[in-house]
Amino acid sequence: MEFAEDTFARVGVQLVSLEVADFGDLIRISQQFKLDFDDAYQYAAAQKYELMLVGFDGAFDRTERGRKTPAEILGG
Repeated sequence: MEFAEDTFARVGVQLVSLEVADFGDLIRISQQFKLDFDDAYQYAAAQKYELMLVGFDGAFDRTERGRKTPAEILGG
């Protein structure tokens, strides 16, 4: 519980989600960019809410949105 409080309340992380109507995009995104379900979900959410993708692995590097590494975000 303390982690959730630190992450969401103190740091200001917000939770975003997709509607059932958005799930058709997941199949298209998964096939187009060869992403697994969780990466396709993150990509679709980033696209819907105009967010930046941040990740350690290169799964999003082959997409139109690309990604930033945590080090880039933190300025390291």
